[in-house]
Amino acid sequence: MSKPDGFFFRKTVGNITVPTFNLKMLVWMMPVIFIGTGVAWFFSGYLWVSNAAEAIGTVTKISTFVTESGQTLYNPEFSYAWTDGSQTVGALGLASPDFNLEIGSQHNILFDPTVKATVRFPGIVFNYFGAIVILVIGAMFTLISLALWLWVKTIARKRDLKKD
Repeated sequence: MSKPDGFFFRKTVGNITVPTFNLKMLVWMMPVIFIGTGVAWFFSGYLWVSNAAEAIGTVTKISTFVTESGQTLYNPEFSYAWTDGSQTVGALGLASPDFNLEIGSQHNILFDPTVKATVRFPGIVFNYFGAIVILVIGAMFTLISLALWLWVKTIARKRDLKKD
């Protein structure tokens, strides 16, 4: 007589022990979540950059924020020519200690030509770095889940070798 199905393992018709759906979810959800989030974030960044227009922005104002550790973060605001030729202002929406730029200095920026909103610096670091980090974490979770899955399959085989 076979044992009733458990939370982690169940018996098939041929009395073979296999992992349950619950165990599969526990082992594989973290890589799926991280890789899915990373791909979505990367694709979102790609769409934004591919639809963006490039302009030369002049720093007009710098907002500062002081963290609890006493570090000063800077968020520059840029004035640039909009698609219709009018001057508009946009901030990075991202603060960093490295953004302590001189007021009046000019930098290449990207802006969305359909919406007057935040601007971005061009380049991989500013547009894809977060997505790449999430994808690397997802890859690490995949390796961990693969090792766990092999361990789970070994446990299932050992259960089948035991005599009831």
